[in-house]
Amino acid sequence: MRRDHWGLRLGTAVAVMGAVLAIPSTGVAAQEAATTYPPLPQVQTTGAPTPIPPSDVVLSLPKDMYLHEGAPTEWWWYTGTLRSGSRTFGFEINAASFVQQGFAFSQLSLTDVKNQQHYQRTTPYLPGQAFSGSTWAQSNPKENWSARLGSTTQQLSAVQMNNAGTGYTHASVSFNGGGKGATGRAILDSKGGVAQVLVTNPGTGYTKPPKVVITGDGTGATGTAFNSWVSATAPASNPTKNMHVQGLLVDDPTMKKVTYDLTFSQVGKPFYVWGTGVDPQATHVSLADNNYYFSLTHLQAKGTITVGGTKYPVQGVTWMDHEYGSFGSADHPVQWILQDLQLANGWTISNAGIVATGKTPQLNVPFTGYANLESPDGKMYYVASTVTPTGGVWTSPQSGKTYFTKLQVNIPLFNAQIDVASLMPSQEFPGAASVYEGVGTASGTFQGSPTTAKAWIEETF
Repeated sequence: MRRDHWGLRLGTAVAVMGAVLAIPSTGVAAQEAATTYPPLPQVQTTGAPTPIPPSDVVLSLPKDMYLHEGAPTEWWWYTGTLRSGSRTFGFEINAASFVQQGFAFSQLSLTDVKNQQHYQRTTPYLPGQAFSGSTWAQSNPKENWSARLGSTTQQLSAVQMNNAGTGYTHASVSFNGGGKGATGRAILDSKGGVAQVLVTNPGTGYTKPPKVVITGDGTGATGTAFNSWVSATAPASNPTKNMHVQGLLVDDPTMKKVTYDLTFSQVGKPFYVWGTGVDPQATHVSLADNNYYFSLTHLQAKGTITVGGTKYPVQGVTWMDHEYGSFGSADHPVQWILQDLQLANGWTISNAGIVATGKTPQLNVPFTGYANLESPDGKMYYVASTVTPTGGVWTSPQSGKTYFTKLQVNIPLFNAQIDVASLMPSQEFPGAASVYEGVGTASGTFQGSPTTAKAWIEETF
């Protein structure tokens, strides 16, 4: 479970401006209704850990690595720890589609642990020239896999507001700078300022980001145009290997550029969340009703990251999530604290502590969750767990939200107690629905023996 929380909130802004993307009828719903699932494994709470039978897995690779036309949401999400000599970097590259709500978005970040710097940007892409729900990613498994948002050749993806201005009851946007066709829509805040400019058409022919001109009955609103993009490709023969992932991040608010040029190859079996790849409450095959989810948790990564013109060769063992289908709603978003752990003993764990609606986690108070675990030989387990915030309380100066940078994960059936800590406090994506996404480290015991781990922490509540 990932950043649908942010996407559901962004959908409100998109709806305001009337951007609705029609989904072509494919007959999928009729075909799905005729196929039911047998009772799916539920979370194990007692006894010796029992692996989920491989026959219970409902997904199939490479087919399910590809775009699923008709899925309300779908994304590919890369995170993890990269090293360049003695330097440690945490990174995120996420490309996500909310086709039913009529938009897509990317989230890119880089954590420079040595310098305690965090770079991040969330960029929306609206239907039309910037985004097509049926072509932004490849759906045909006979073709090479790909997913792309934005373009390396365009000069306009989004606008960073420098000053919201005052006194606006209406505002319009134009772009000047040698090209043609660029359009945008101004979104006003409750105080009469321009809170955001959404690019509705990136235009053509621009050789550099165009000048943003905001007019209306108020004064003082200014913004800066920039280009941001994500591109991921892989061979059809095995799209879990030799994935070439590139991207351009323009940091919010410094506008510092970070570029990614990375290659990922999975070693070992896929990690099927819930042991089956589908929400345990599912009763029938349905993209509209069910959440489908698998990960690649032993991605061998290498390539370069360039920060402000300085290029770093990097390598590491990283993580990818591919999730699609239905997930939450704007009125009832799922809230959680999630920890992805790559243990030194070869096990991988994705542990989610679920936060009840209307509740917030409290320091030193455990709350319930579940853990998905994969053994070194590829067996999947789905068992009960708890998460306890143990310290490291950090309040974001941008969103005002408070997060926990130290957590303890307990998985009784595996005699596991693992302490997880962020490698720096400030690792938030602020915005319409702020979310914490951070690189971390972990240590503790697993099956009664000491262990260490690379970690990724996500918090949204």
